[in-house]
Amino acid sequence: MQAKFLSKDKIFIQPTKFADILIKSSGYEDFDSKIIENSLEYDNKKVYEIAQSGFVDFNQHLYEDLNEMNSISTGIYLEKSLITFRIFIWGSKGEGFEIFKHVLRGEEISKLNDITNIKEYIYSHIDELERGIINTYDNDTTEAFKKFGIAIESRKLPLKSILEFLSIDNNIKDFS
Repeated sequence: MQAKFLSKDKIFIQPTKFADILIKSSGYEDFDSKIIENSLEYDNKKVYEIAQSGFVDFNQHLYEDLNEMNSISTGIYLEKSLITFRIFIWGSKGEGFEIFKHVLRGEEISKLNDITNIKEYIYSHIDELERGIINTYDNDTTEAFKKFGIAIESRKLPLKSILEFLSIDNNIKDFS
């Protein structure tokens, strides 16, 4: 059995006031109504964190400074009245960029009825991302993440190969 790098214990969730509303909502209309009922400040032009995961750092052994390493972060956000799941990757100098965005559908929202469900949702897709990284680069987890980090730094990522293992689609274009 291959060792896991992006294990469930490395994923922690930082819920916000929007997470409480998401947990109590059964879909978009219900979510929007609850934002109004709770008098939350909301501007359709801004992006709000609902539940962000922390940074999962890797490749520390490749850099002299422990503050310089590669990272992955992800989370659930509210933007343009849509609830999105996003994945970001970060280079060793702290520059980051989004590699994936999925707009949650009503049935996905209704399944997120507590923080554990949100964490499981985020973890399940991070786990799929890890499978994509390992299958794209190598069968050894450490070596695969090393090559992934090199690709981040050189900005030569085979994203199609890595992201094909995600069970959700990069569907933001469907809503633009």
